[in-house]
Order: sequence, then structure tokens, then C-alpha cells
Amino acid sequence: MDKYLIATELIKNKINELRKQVPHKYFNKDVPAEVEVNKFYLNGTIVDRAMIVLRANGCEHYKKTGGCSMCSHFNGTLIGDKINDTNYINQWNSVLNSSCFGETHSFDLNDYPIVCIYNLGSLLNPNEISFEALKYIFSTLNKYKKIRKVIIESRGEYVTKEALSVIKECYAGIVEVGIGVESTNITIRELCHNKGCKDIGVIKAAVSILHEFEYKALAYVNFKPCYLTEKESVEDAIQTSIDCFEMGFDAVSIEPTSLQEYSLINHLHQIGYYRVPWLWSLREIIHGIYDRENVEKLDIRIGGYFDEQVLSGSQGEGFAGRNEIFPHETSSNCNVCTSEFVEHIKRFNMTYDVKELDGIEECPHCYNIWKDCFKVEDSREIPQRVIDIL
Repeated sequence: MDKYLIATELIKNKINELRKQVPHKYFNKDVPAEVEVNKFYLNGTIVDRAMIVLRANGCEHYKKTGGCSMCSHFNGTLIGDKINDTNYINQWNSVLNSSCFGETHSFDLNDYPIVCIYNLGSLLNPNEISFEALKYIFSTLNKYKKIRKVIIESRGEYVTKEALSVIKECYAGIVEVGIGVESTNITIRELCHNKGCKDIGVIKAAVSILHEFEYKALAYVNFKPCYLTEKESVEDAIQTSIDCFEMGFDAVSIEPTSLQEYSLINHLHQIGYYRVPWLWSLREIIHGIYDRENVEKLDIRIGGYFDEQVLSGSQGEGFAGRNEIFPHETSSNCNVCTSEFVEHIKRFNMTYDVKELDGIEECPHCYNIWKDCFKVEDSREIPQRVIDIL
């Protein structure tokens, strides 16, 4: 049998094995999984952003194939139960009327020029959330005149004229749709990410449709998937980001891999075949994109690095108290320089100015270790790496 097919089968079997270990959880279907607020850069100014994560039915890709290698958002979804339109509407209303916050917070969407609405999957997939529920949510936004942009997420195949028409007919504002491209290299996208998107044309078509509706297209580029060396991961993130801009994406968000329970990548970490990305590598990616694009400023973000406040749904302290969708490990250097580096990334996210990443001194404790890691090569083809590990 072809090595690619063998690798594909091994990945599928291991992911399905891990999914069977996920414990059944019970959630209140009438309140969102999480609401947090943070700072965001918009048109040259720093503004407040609200992120509302709806408790949802879960990603269809996960239900059909086990989902992506790095993702465990299914930990926050119900198994064997369904969230219906009434539940979604109740969740949304609990945000608008502040009831999901208890007595701790009075919440007004007019305080947030950017509003993100997520559902632990694709908000444009009617099998995950109905168009009726989607229509209700967006129709309520019209009265909040200070909202300047709404950000949602969807797989490319669900970005259809039918779905966007539902929003367009009831909401007059700007919408940005985040699409998980992950990699424009098909082998990396399918074997390393298990994305289930063999045709990049699906993503190109989604960008075209979004622009037809005068909406914005945001590409998510996952940095450091399974089976790649640190250097290969950096090079792929740079090339994918450039490809995304050439496809017409308005913005790119570099998403460093984090570790969540029951994901394939977390399993590989546990058995010694994966380390989370180095923060030093993020600087290499941003510089690499700017060096190739030769422009002064691009809409490039580094996902996960914003000053946030959780209003509903707790991320907790330490491993035991974490929210079910929150990672237990993220990108890092060493204990000495990680915190300072993270602050530089946050400042970059508030300016999109690459110079914010240049003022970081080479840490005597880990910089040379990272350089050695960056030199590591693997002569094996990716399918062989998968076979050897799994």
C-alpha cells in the first residue's frame, strides 16, 4: 500500500482512539461556554473586543472524521445531546441581558467595537447551528451602533452565498470570516493537520464569495503541526501566509499550536514526539513574511496573545481549574524570558509593527538552544515520519 495511504489510515485510527477517551460532560445549554474581553488593533487604534463562545453541537469535521490534529474544542461540546435553536437564542440573550455573568458584570455590546461570535466549529454550517438561530443573533446586532466589525469562524466549504445572504439580509455591518487554512501545502495540510480539505480551490472560492458580499476574509495559519521540524514549520507558516495574501485574504492570523487534552498533537507531546513552538520562531515568521512581501505594514496577527479578562466561563488557575476548551500548554521559550517575550507579542498585536519584536535580547538561557533546534533536519518524507511514530 502507498505510504501516504498508510499514514492517513494510522492518523485516522489514532485520532478515533483518542476521541473514545473523551469523557461525557454535562453543560448548561442555555449559557455560553465563555465570554471574554480583550484589546484589539483596528484601523490604527486600540479598541476593546468581546469574544463570545457559544456552547454548541460541535464541529462536523470532528464528528465525521475525528477532526484536526491540534484541536480539542470538542471538549466543550455535548456528546449525545443536541443544542437547538431555543438554546442558542437563550445563550445569546443571556449575553445581551448580562444574566450569564450573574451579578458580577453589566455587559453592553456597544462598549466593544469588535465582537467575535464563535461556536467551537463553523458558524456558517447549518448542521451545527441553524440559519434561523444565526439570523436571530445577527438581527439583534443592528441596534448596537458602536460595533464596527463582527468576526466569525467557518470552514471554507460552508462559506456559501446562501449562508452569507442570511447574515446580509438582517445585518448591515462589516463581517470578517476566519477560515482555517493551516497550510497551503496539501501534504502538510492533510497529514500534519488532518484538515480534510484536499482542494485549496474550496478556500479560494470562499474568499471570492466573501468579497462578493463585501465581507473580509481572515486566514488562520497554524504554526508547528505534527511531524515537522521547527525550521520546516517556520518556512511553511511563512509560505502559507504569503500564499493567503496572494489568494486575496485581507488578514492573516498566525496560530501557534497549543496543547489541549485528547488531541493527537497532545498525545505526541506525551510520548515525546512533540514540543510546543518556540517564541523565537514566531519572530522569524513575522520577519520572513515582511521580508518576502516588502511592504511597510500588513494585517498580520499572532493568535492567543492579547490582554484578556474572562467574564463568563473560567479559565481557572493551573491545570485542574482550566476551562474545558483552554489549553494546558502554549508556545514558550524558557522560564526566564517567556513572560517578557509574550509582552512584546502583545505589543505587536496592538500595533502590527514588526519592530516590537526586535527589542528582545537574546536570552543566555535558551536562545542558543533554540538555534540548535532550528538546525535540526529530518530527511524522511512526511508519510514515513507518520508511520515511524504511529
